[in-house]
Amino acid sequence: MKTVSVALNQKLYAKLVLMAEKSGRSVDECLELAVGEYVENYEDIYKTDLNSVSSLERSFFLSVGE
Repeated sequence: MKTVSVALNQKLYAKLVLMAEKSGRSVDECLELAVGEYVENYEDIYKTDLNSVSSLERSFFLSVGE
């Protein structure tokens, strides 16, 4: 397992803490779930679709996703 540091604005952090408390999870667990879902969505949306487009189109889609 890797340790990662992330800076969040106060409002987002407060929402994250509240969500963690309501779900019975730690803030770390909630962050891991959120990042995991983001990565899965990225793979589903961009990688699958990008396999069927040209390299020029691929670079455009990747720049839009950033």
